[in-house]
Amino acid sequence: MKKFFITMAAILSLANTSSAAESLTLDEAINLAMKNNRLIEQSAEDREAARWNLSAVRRNSGLTLSWSSSLERIGGRYYNINRQYHTQAKGTSSEKLYPSYLNENANSVSLSIPLYTGGRLENQREAARYALNSADLTLENSRQEVKYQAAAAYYQVLQRKSLVGVQEQAVELLQEHLRNVSIQYEVGTVAKADMLATSVQLSNSQQALTTAQGNYLTAIAQLNNILGLPTGTQIITSDDITFVSYNMSEAQCLEYALNHRPDGIAATYAVKQAEAQTSVQKSGYRPKVDAVVNGNMSGENVFGTNHNQERWSVGLQMSWDIFDNGVTSANVHQAKAMERKAESIARQQIETIELEVRNAYIALRTAEKNINTTAAAVAQAEEEFSIAQIRYIEGVDTNLNVMNAQEKVVETRNNYYAALYSYMTSRAQLEKAMGVPVEIDALIYAEAQKQGKSSPKSLEEAQVIKKEPFDN
Repeated sequence: MKKFFITMAAILSLANTSSAAESLTLDEAINLAMKNNRLIEQSAEDREAARWNLSAVRRNSGLTLSWSSSLERIGGRYYNINRQYHTQAKGTSSEKLYPSYLNENANSVSLSIPLYTGGRLENQREAARYALNSADLTLENSRQEVKYQAAAAYYQVLQRKSLVGVQEQAVELLQEHLRNVSIQYEVGTVAKADMLATSVQLSNSQQALTTAQGNYLTAIAQLNNILGLPTGTQIITSDDITFVSYNMSEAQCLEYALNHRPDGIAATYAVKQAEAQTSVQKSGYRPKVDAVVNGNMSGENVFGTNHNQERWSVGLQMSWDIFDNGVTSANVHQAKAMERKAESIARQQIETIELEVRNAYIALRTAEKNINTTAAAVAQAEEEFSIAQIRYIEGVDTNLNVMNAQEKVVETRNNYYAALYSYMTSRAQLEKAMGVPVEIDALIYAEAQKQGKSSPKSLEEAQVIKKEPFDN
């Protein structure tokens, strides 16, 4: 962690400069993305909103204390009569029996608590709790997505860097060959056409090198964007693309994915949330009962009581919409439709998971085979080019064969790095499709939630140490 923070501080300090560059490993790049990427930031805020929504719903079942007050200048026949009585009684012992009616201040206090809501509050809490569970797993899914994006972008930088090296080697080979052709042309052993053809081939390779360099800079800008850094930040990838065989079978990958994909489990929570919302709407068929305490007073002055005596009441209050012109029925049917939609989305999510795992696994195995094939092709192409050069120098082969052999070297090297990049990217994509945990294990979280544990407790239990699936 200390090394990570030192590296991060160094990179951020270079955000506004263009003359320095910092080395960055794959793990450090992923850690930066976890800290700075906007997708994670937005998912975290969605989770925070879901947490406060659950808090608000829970508080709906508690005490509610309300106070209303008004201060008014009043007049009219009724009040004028009371003023006359007040004037006539002035100076007598009956004066206090008649209040002044120039102003009126009224205060009312009400305390209530719901006793029975027909299941509305209980199911609202259930729906809010499942929404928070879903937000927890959506945040983890965002972390896994960002991890994949950072890894893919990092590997792309490595590939583009390798392709720059391929073109640089091609230019060097052609420059050396052009020198040999020029020497032979000067002594009259080869035609001028050979020198011109080599010069054209060299120009094409130099142009390809310039394009490769531009693609490399573009890849760095894309990586910076995912890491949350200014796109002009100069970084140097310190890791290399290395081939490590993947030993899990497709069936193992799929089984792991169906148990661990956070968005798959979140889809089931969405179904449960929709079911709870249906029950919320059904509560409209039933009565509601509240315990209430009311207090009222009014008078000439603020908090005065000379217009009437203080009054209070304690009791139960019931309301029941016996007939609401079909509004509740319509709301229930709407909620059931949303419930069926959630079930369809959950089934679709399972199908998507199966498809993503299979596609990534096929791409992984295909790239793995291509790595072995292209590695052998590179060695053969390099040998063919060396032989063609020697034969050309000895005068027993043509310059065209040398050019063709050189093109094969470039092509096979490009194919090799493309296969290696495809393998590493497909591996990262497969891990994303499987739901390999970044911070929490979705399966452990779901099991904790089934046991009735709260979101914080479930998150605490699901915290994992970073490792690959099926590691001992």
